[in-house]
Amino acid sequence: MAQVNPKVDIAFKKIFGVDENKDLLISLINSILGKKDQVSDVTLLNPYNP
Repeated sequence: MAQVNPKVDIAFKKIFGVDENKDLLISLINSILGKKDQVSDVTLLNPYNP
């Protein structure tokens, strides 16, 4: 099976843009932000523009 590159837009959306992986997205955001700007919850909107 081929590896998925998370830097590709569609792969990033499939990994981090679903409710099942909301904790992964919060962890990613918090790893980028400083200690005083930590996020506790996010609201996911439809990432696809028809």
